[in-house]
Amino acid sequence: MIVLTAEQAEEVRGPTATGAALEPVALADGVTFVLPEAVLDDPAHADRRDYLASLPRRDIAQNEWPQSE
Repeated sequence: MIVLTAEQAEEVRGPTATGAALEPVALADGVTFVLPEAVLDDPAHADRRDYLASLPRRDIAQNEWPQSE
């Protein structure tokens, strides 16, 4: 997963092409956001590819995701 701060998530959130948008997901800590690495290969997000590729990536542990109610 691509890891973003709240500020970075806000910067990339939103439409990228007709019918496509980036919507970072908050982790349980409420300050860390993630996007799947697959967005780097999606032509709809090409205008943000370089920026997203520069961000850290890591596996997200199950306990880092928000708990379902």
